[in-house]
Amino acid sequence: MLPELIAIRRQIHQNPELSNHETATSRLVFEFLEKCGLSPEYIFENVGVTALIRGGQPGKTIAYRADMDALPLDEKTGLDFTSQNPGCMHACGHDIHTTVLLGAAKVLSQNKSRLKGNVRLIFQGGEENFTGAKRAITKGVLLDPPVNFILAMHTWPDLPAGTVGLKKGAMMASSSNVSFEITGSGGHAAHPHRSIDPVLVSAYTMTAIQSIIARNIAPVDSAVITFGKLTAGTASNVIPSTARAEGTVRTLSVETDRRIEEKLRLIVENQAASFGATGELTFQKVCGPVINHTPVIEVLEQSGKQSIGSENLRWLETPSMGSEDFSFYLEKVPGALIRLGTANQEEQSRLPLHNSGILFDENSIKTGVLFMAQGIVDLLLQL
Repeated sequence: MLPELIAIRRQIHQNPELSNHETATSRLVFEFLEKCGLSPEYIFENVGVTALIRGGQPGKTIAYRADMDALPLDEKTGLDFTSQNPGCMHACGHDIHTTVLLGAAKVLSQNKSRLKGNVRLIFQGGEENFTGAKRAITKGVLLDPPVNFILAMHTWPDLPAGTVGLKKGAMMASSSNVSFEITGSGGHAAHPHRSIDPVLVSAYTMTAIQSIIARNIAPVDSAVITFGKLTAGTASNVIPSTARAEGTVRTLSVETDRRIEEKLRLIVENQAASFGATGELTFQKVCGPVINHTPVIEVLEQSGKQSIGSENLRWLETPSMGSEDFSFYLEKVPGALIRLGTANQEEQSRLPLHNSGILFDENSIKTGVLFMAQGIVDLLLQL
């Protein structure tokens, strides 16, 4: 199967599509699943595909989700099958994710008479903008039949191709968009005493916010508060009336997220008030943390020893502070996200995800199919 899967991966890589516009990729998936003897359905009109593999024996239902969207980047890999769509590139490995699920779907469908239960296949668009999982859930992908557990696999350039990374508990962080606006009173830069300078207030506020991680979050808990945008004014000799900052908050627990929001609001409002200005915080939760279900990981560990060998299993010591909309599924049913090693001797293969020059070792496809297909069989037998 590997040559066929590599050809599919290259076709997807060469024709990347942005979030919620994955029509060509969805059509490719749809036609492949039909050739496997399945009855695929579009999740939305021509975007996203789902299908059910009904096992020959009664049992539970496990879902396996792969995302399909690319990123708004100009590819700089130099590959023969580089992106043909300017400003669009598979720099997060979603082409690998889709291909691995297609391979697992073919293996499982060929052996469905031996399955003790069902496998729900979910090829999802719109992961990069955190819309796809929520939309797929509202369309009922977890309901008919009810899904008991769900899996996903994500490329990881920190691990060599041929290996898989496992972790119990917190795997990836939640994501929240945060912004604050300081309103003072404008005036001439030469007469600051006649104004309330929102730029100065913002600077003090930004500094005070850094104390949240240092003094309000336990040292053993992980959290990130980063402001990447600060805007104010239009001229160097004018004190503006307002200043605005925009950033992100990442945490590994709902409680930590709640505490940070509470402290941010207090600091923004009270710091501004101390200068005679007003401060307003906007805190928008994008997605929750990815928390792996321990019993699922324990089964996958034993299964992985059989499918790819214990020497190719890696235990991840720390979670990633990146975020994934797979967390929306985990709010409904227990499951796990697995890391798929994609690095080799080429330096480009060890670049971070979302880099326009990153390469993914295609031998990882074989590892992914072996691990996930066997893992699903074992999960249906044991959970």
